[in-house]
Amino acid sequence: MINLWRSSLDQYIFMKYLPVLFLILIISCVRPDEAPVFRKVSNIRVSKVSGKEALLKGNALFYNPNNAKATLRKVNIDVWLEGKKIGVINQSAKTKIGALSDFTVPVDATFDIADIGILKSVLNVLGGKKMKVRYKGNIKLTYHGLPIRVPVDYEDDIRLR
Repeated sequence: MINLWRSSLDQYIFMKYLPVLFLILIISCVRPDEAPVFRKVSNIRVSKVSGKEALLKGNALFYNPNNAKATLRKVNIDVWLEGKKIGVINQSAKTKIGALSDFTVPVDATFDIADIGILKSVLNVLGGKKMKVRYKGNIKLTYHGLPIRVPVDYEDDIRLR
């Protein structure tokens, strides 16, 4: 019979690193095939104006193209209006995301009206003029306990209501 183990030291080393190898194998198998896809932001509206600040609300729509469920952990997106950064969406959440499904994340951003000009803001919001909005940042998800960061870079012409 062939002796597969040269010594007890070899057995010790093998047994010591077996759990690490097993963990690496599991991690490589559970990562998602594709990152969730950012589709758009809908239902954008100015929900509150107080003093120099306005609250912009909307729903970010994503699609999970994987056969695995995930959990949304954090949203960190800069909001640009007419080429000027007006605010940051920075929300922590613990939202369950189904496999092969769309999911919506409610997002809020507070911005200073002076950043885009008070007169222009009032006229555009009240007049319903289309304005260019860009969302750039990322969302953080977990798949089987593993963190995944999904980039967001979306631009659209919107009509504030």
